[in-house]
Amino acid sequence: MGRDPLERLRAANPQPELPAPGSPELVRRLIDDGHAPLLVSYRAPARKVGLLIAVTLIALLALATLALAATGVILTGAPVRPEEVLNPSVGLGVPAPGASQLLPLRVPDPAGGPPWGMRVVSTTRGEVCVQIGRVQDGQLGELGIDGAFHDDGRFHPIPVDALPRDEFHHRAFDSLLGSATVSCHLAGQAVAGEHVGVSPSAAAETRRLPGAVGGLRDLLYGMLGPQAVSVGYREDGREHTAPVLAPIGAYLLVLPTRPHQQVGYGDEALGSDGDLAPGPPLTTITYRIDGRICRRAPSEPPWIHRHLADACPWPRFPRSRQPIRELHEPLHVRLLVSHGLVTAAQLTFAAPYAVTSAREHYIVSVPSVPCKAQAGASSGSQETSARNIARGAALAWRLPDPFANVCRGRAAAIDVWYEPYPHGRVLVGAATIELPPGTHPQPSPRPPRRRLRGGRRR
Repeated sequence: MGRDPLERLRAANPQPELPAPGSPELVRRLIDDGHAPLLVSYRAPARKVGLLIAVTLIALLALATLALAATGVILTGAPVRPEEVLNPSVGLGVPAPGASQLLPLRVPDPAGGPPWGMRVVSTTRGEVCVQIGRVQDGQLGELGIDGAFHDDGRFHPIPVDALPRDEFHHRAFDSLLGSATVSCHLAGQAVAGEHVGVSPSAAAETRRLPGAVGGLRDLLYGMLGPQAVSVGYREDGREHTAPVLAPIGAYLLVLPTRPHQQVGYGDEALGSDGDLAPGPPLTTITYRIDGRICRRAPSEPPWIHRHLADACPWPRFPRSRQPIRELHEPLHVRLLVSHGLVTAAQLTFAAPYAVTSAREHYIVSVPSVPCKAQAGASSGSQETSARNIARGAALAWRLPDPFANVCRGRAAAIDVWYEPYPHGRVLVGAATIELPPGTHPQPSPRPPRRRLRGGRRR
């Protein structure tokens, strides 16, 4: 793969050995190398004054570039472009004014260069997003290496509104709410997450070959709340302990990706303060609960017991779920038919509750009716609202393939739920739809066949 990306970064930002600042030897060397003009005291003709000023400005710029290189500072490039235009009342919302903070965590990279850092961004819809990148001059950013930013070797600042696409809310539970180095969760939740196999550039888009693990990083991060004290993890066959940043319990670990490790994915464990258990590669989380230091180990099945001398008390989970309330609100469904095929269903209803943040949303569910041979294969499809909604507002959903989850028969069900986290769910209403006589469900589109090497298809 050629030189290491950080070696290419150093090559793009050379650091020459210069004499002492302001010394005559430094001035002579700069003049001999053509980096500064030899200014002679004479009266220049008027037509040459502009040229002289231009040459002087170029010389000053060259001096500034050399000074930056001598101090090891990487030149700054264009800022990272956000993935999409944000709306304060839709999806994640927008960064709330004055509610973003670059934490004082500075973690060295295994190969050197600017350290890694973490920024916490609170949004107008009650989301807390964690941005991870390299840090220079108090700015969080990405490096132009490893194929990112055309390998320009520069530092590219990350704006606070560079948040991930809100795919989670648009199509429930289909994807992790995050990207290569950014993830979001609800305010007040404790979180322990990881981004596995990240480029040392900290950029999402690179030109890495599939399966190329060398030089990648595993980012372990979290915000465990004010009761957290430290986290334990295992690296190179040894146990390590890292303190967390009070009072939010934040931590950031940067580890080399191991050979043969699956890369290119992220995961988060969510819980409440003091109750969140660690997951691999974390081995323990140390808390201070009711004034006593204790530890939690990874969750295990009930028949497996892991003995800790200073184990924390049993998590304070609710003993029983609240009964589901049912409102029986009317749902209006209209089938869209074209040439004898049902192409979609148009659902409308009035919102009985207001939605003011990402902690509340409506879910439209089309449960499946599986065959015996497919029992348990699918629970149906779900879509969720991703915006603020006024109480009593008319809501409309277009449901493609409403009969796709029905194995036999000509009827399908539609359920609408209201879910105010963490207070359970409310069944707003339910409806049953039937295929009109003489119509059939529209066939589901087949996934595109992938062309393999040698011209074969599958």
